[in-house]
Amino acid sequence: MGTKFIEVDASRKGEPGVEEGVKTIEVGGQTITAPIYVQRIDFDDLDPEVTEGLTTVKFAVTVTEEIEELTGEVDEDGSPRTELKEVQVPKWLEVDLGKESLEQYEKVMAPFFAAARETEAPVVPAPRKRRKK
Repeated sequence: MGTKFIEVDASRKGEPGVEEGVKTIEVGGQTITAPIYVQRIDFDDLDPEVTEGLTTVKFAVTVTEEIEELTGEVDEDGSPRTELKEVQVPKWLEVDLGKESLEQYEKVMAPFFAAARETEAPVVPAPRKRRKK
């Protein structure tokens, strides 16, 4: 999510999106800390100028990852031998989009949505790790 913070007056304390923080400055070799208030502003990940009407879009893409897999063989020292294997796994992502970016996403993805089948989110087993002796 695109997020930025702007410093606001203390009178805005308690307003939605306004958080208390600490500002640290160095003056003449001394460090001074002072309370400040900042407003959190979420924005369109493609167009940071858009801050209203955001929609979070979640999707998965298939990526290649390497895992260590036991070969069934044993090294000279008696430890199990492993090899690296490439596997295809889903990577779940999300992006926050304003109205125009969302329309652009839907237009580009329309042929893929039309051809897609509805499915359950896959359960991916954790990659195997080398056992310690």
